[in-house]
Amino acid sequence: MSKKKVIFLGVLLSLLLIPINSYAVTLQEYEDAVAKYTKELQEKEAKIAKGKEEIAAVKRNIADIEGKIKEAEEEVERLQREIEECNKEIEKKNKESKKIMEYYQVENGNNAYLEYVFGATSITDMVYRMSVAEQLTEYNDNVMKELKRLIEENEKKKVELNKKQEELKELKKNLEKEKERIEEEVSGVEGTVPSTKGQIALYQQRVDYYRSKGCKSSDVIGVTCDIPPKATTSSSGGSSVSAGVVIGENGFRFPVVGGRISWGYGSGGHKGVDITRGCGTPIYAVAPGRVYYVGNTLDNYGAYMVLVVHNVNGRLVFSQYAHVQPNIPVSVGQNVDIGTVVAYMGSTGYSTGCHLHLEMSQYYGWGYNGSYYQYRNNIISPWNYVPSPY
Repeated sequence: MSKKKVIFLGVLLSLLLIPINSYAVTLQEYEDAVAKYTKELQEKEAKIAKGKEEIAAVKRNIADIEGKIKEAEEEVERLQREIEECNKEIEKKNKESKKIMEYYQVENGNNAYLEYVFGATSITDMVYRMSVAEQLTEYNDNVMKELKRLIEENEKKKVELNKKQEELKELKKNLEKEKERIEEEVSGVEGTVPSTKGQIALYQQRVDYYRSKGCKSSDVIGVTCDIPPKATTSSSGGSSVSAGVVIGENGFRFPVVGGRISWGYGSGGHKGVDITRGCGTPIYAVAPGRVYYVGNTLDNYGAYMVLVVHNVNGRLVFSQYAHVQPNIPVSVGQNVDIGTVVAYMGSTGYSTGCHLHLEMSQYYGWGYNGSYYQYRNNIISPWNYVPSPY
């Protein structure tokens, strides 16, 4: 056999021996996620800033309109005062007119106007008296006409100002609606900012963690870097295992000593196995692995949990220990085995009593290399790996 054929067969054999994991996630994907959510955050912050500028501009317009409405109200009041003054003046002129018209009235069968005119002592005086009477009458008519014209103009201005007031009030109303719409939009975007910041923090934390483990961007998490301990029949980490522990042929164990199953896998859509034994009961890792999450921030109801990743012949398997007490004795990055206490039975989160909710998945781990939905779609029955004591 030629040397080239030997090399080719060697390479082919090595490829066949490498476990194929189509669910592999590289560090680069986490770095890309940080960049993606950072860009998203910047866009949201820019949108919020723009929205606030628009709100400020609308508020200025509303203040300007309010000023114009006030001016219009003051102008209407001024016109009303002028109309009232004109009416008083008309009343006054009416009284004067009556006195003038006395020259045209006939009282007791005598013509007062003629008496006034013919009472002149001379022709010149008579012409003067006739002229005075005519001028007084003409003056009175002109004054009355001017006053009536002013009243008509002021009434017209009043109508126009009232119309302008209504238009300004309608414009103000529309601007206030626009302000509310923008405020609601800004508030909606602001409401998503904490979530985006949380995503940045989550993925940045993963990037920092894996970089601290020496992972490069091209490395596959859990496969070519930060590889969890293998879960094999001989892997107990050298720790002592107490009596009564149920261990399967694959090296996995039942997570507590004793206890009973209070809710099985798949019953009513249940995604795990509920085990009860009493508050404070020690809970052990079901197999050798590495802790990658500790806390109560992942669960919507605040249940404390521990998440562990296992390496089963190159395949990533994940175990979740939920509703445990807050006093968790392990930390992120810690290697564990079947003799390691990872938590104590509790009743945190949405729970009606002390129990352990054991949940397991393959390929995708919640908060490890995928979202909750990816993880959820890859949940498996714990009995696929964990031995039942019954």
